[in-house]
Amino acid sequence: MHAYPVACQNGVLRMSFMRVPLCWDRADSKVFTFGTQPDRHGIMLVPTNAIAAARSRVKQPDLFRIATNTLAFEEYCLNSMLALANETRVKWKLDLPAPLTVNDVLFTLTPTPYGIDGGLSTRGGRFNWSLSRNTFDIFQDCKYEPFSFRHKDDESARLAKIKSKITAKEAEAIARGILHGLGFTERQLRLKEPPAVNQYRFEETDGTIYPLPVFNVAWRVEGDDEDEFPSVTVDVSGITKNVARYTNTDRYAPHVPTPTNYFRLLGLPDNYLETLPLMKRLKWGLASLTNSPSQTTNTGK
Repeated sequence: MHAYPVACQNGVLRMSFMRVPLCWDRADSKVFTFGTQPDRHGIMLVPTNAIAAARSRVKQPDLFRIATNTLAFEEYCLNSMLALANETRVKWKLDLPAPLTVNDVLFTLTPTPYGIDGGLSTRGGRFNWSLSRNTFDIFQDCKYEPFSFRHKDDESARLAKIKSKITAKEAEAIARGILHGLGFTERQLRLKEPPAVNQYRFEETDGTIYPLPVFNVAWRVEGDDEDEFPSVTVDVSGITKNVARYTNTDRYAPHVPTPTNYFRLLGLPDNYLETLPLMKRLKWGLASLTNSPSQTTNTGK
């Protein structure tokens, strides 16, 4: 038994991975927030400030990390992510009764040569926002997104009994509203029209297929018909009549520049990238600086 969007029965649905896996299954795991879980010596870790309490304990990859986070860097990024979350709360009419503050969220941050990678999650675990290179690229409503029922037969069977409150046409309109709420237009993102709109379905072992109250709205970029996956997808819940998951990897989406004091926030010089040895630049995918003395005298550290 399995659930799938009807158009993807014979293929693979793209499921993007967040850098911040903050959704959890409360039935199978015990969740602690920083400041409440004893360390290995049995000593309670008491946060010294609200930011310390909001740091997620989920370890992030260090492959592209350029420095250890500083408090100034965290303050800047956390304020920016909270502003984003609260903007979508209003424009997308999310099920959040009040504006989010540092006391309502957990966050992760990784400074990279290309900008900020990070994520923000409500402490209840329902909503996630993800940033890649400063740019908002993924949103999740963990209660209703496809990951909440895919490969979970009992949950899919439960959803199969719930009739969608919206049609496929209405789901498309909601998905367009999600893009417009971020200030995007389909033309600006060079999206190919019309989008593919498919309703998820659940197939029982006897072959009976039931529609699920979730729709997948997916756009490809004009001229990119050979791409395996669409660039912009919005999963729309037929229960909430709202976004359940948003993913945007469109290369034409406006890129948010790094702050001018980005490296200083990390305690690094403004020309930090120019001081890197050649091997480090190559590892991070940066162009070589052939006239840089640091690259001709130090190539391995």
